[in-house]
Amino acid sequence: MILKEFRLNIVLRVVVITSLALLLSYVLTNKDWFFTPLVIALLLLISIWSLIYYIEKTNKDLTYFILSIKQSGFTTSFPPGKKGKTFRKLSEAFNDVIEEFRKVNLQRETHYQYLQTLTENIQAGIISFDESGKVELANPAALQLLGAFRLGNIDEIKRFSAKLYQVINDLAPGQRQLFRTVIAKKEVHLSVQVKELIMNEIPYKIMLVQDLNQEMEEQEVDAWQKLIRVLTHEIMNSVTPIVSLTEAVNRMLTDKDGERKKLEQLDEEDKADLFGSLETIEKRSKGLLRFVNAYKDLTKTPEIVLAQVDIGGLIKQVLSLLNTELERKKIILDKSGVGDHLMAKGDASWLEQVLINIIRNAMDALENIESPKIEISAFQYGGDNCIIIRDNGEGMDKETLDNIFVPFFTTKKNGTGVGLSLSRQIMKLHRGSLSVASEMGKGTVVTLQW
Repeated sequence: MILKEFRLNIVLRVVVITSLALLLSYVLTNKDWFFTPLVIALLLLISIWSLIYYIEKTNKDLTYFILSIKQSGFTTSFPPGKKGKTFRKLSEAFNDVIEEFRKVNLQRETHYQYLQTLTENIQAGIISFDESGKVELANPAALQLLGAFRLGNIDEIKRFSAKLYQVINDLAPGQRQLFRTVIAKKEVHLSVQVKELIMNEIPYKIMLVQDLNQEMEEQEVDAWQKLIRVLTHEIMNSVTPIVSLTEAVNRMLTDKDGERKKLEQLDEEDKADLFGSLETIEKRSKGLLRFVNAYKDLTKTPEIVLAQVDIGGLIKQVLSLLNTELERKKIILDKSGVGDHLMAKGDASWLEQVLINIIRNAMDALENIESPKIEISAFQYGGDNCIIIRDNGEGMDKETLDNIFVPFFTTKKNGTGVGLSLSRQIMKLHRGSLSVASEMGKGTVVTLQW
């Protein structure tokens, strides 16, 4: 469209100039006309000047536009002015193109800043150099590893470590090598990899170097912190109910004045509760001691000692440990599904640990639930022993459900993410399984089968 209007303007100006030239030739033949030839000649000159100005102005704007792009001068704009419709459209087209270039330039600058920030903050050392060895980039991690303030040429690495320099030269693009060397009087375990790329027909090499000692030390510290959280979590699961039972026993043996009661003052029901509580504390304390001893040596798998276990009695024992908390949280407990005289082979102490973990998880899931309820069933089916714990909590979404057995994964603020993974390991040692089914708004069902 712009080209068509430009051509039309040129044609019109040429037609006007030609007409004026013919008219001037005609009037010059009439010698009686004096002023008319002067006026026509003046108009002819003005038309010629207008044609030249129009063409030069267009060429000038085109030249200015091309130079702006060449010099990345994307702050320039072309005001339409009062030069007519053609120039207005040409200015609009120029401005549209410059705006697109400005966007591309801004995007490129944003990407550069992003890569610059990424390079400066990444833990691995990055060094880029050309064929001559001139270093184009050395990020802070690389300089810190070498103990250098700057790096101008790759040959300077020989001053810090001759072995590292040799590895860089010997490595083919894409290869990776692990080795030990000494830098700044400190032995380091390095991982070095070299990549090759070509930019503007110039080959470059990018070296990735990482101190594995630091990474291994950080992982070691992290592993110890997680281990401490694991042990604390499991110990607290046993200590908390023991403390609760001990407080209950102490209240039972103390009168209103704070004086110790004599055993003769207790009725038969209180005595039964007292001895039952002491028996439960003893069993749980022995189970806790066994748990701690089993995890003193982390390279050993907890030992499972199989024997005949009264499942109903085991569940009753666990519930007596947690009874204080269940009552405090006003949780309705339904254990009508627990069969009578249900005997099964298993390790009572470890099964008790599993049941404590699962019931505690159910109790936590019932926070802020109206009429919270836990149902426990125990039965034999097809030769297998089954214990099912069901709650009416909020349930879990699919993503959470997929990760609950991943060690140290937790959705609890103060959780460790070890209870279920440990419980599943214990069930596997029983040649059984632990499975969880849950939906949002429909609660959670945990099944133990062995």
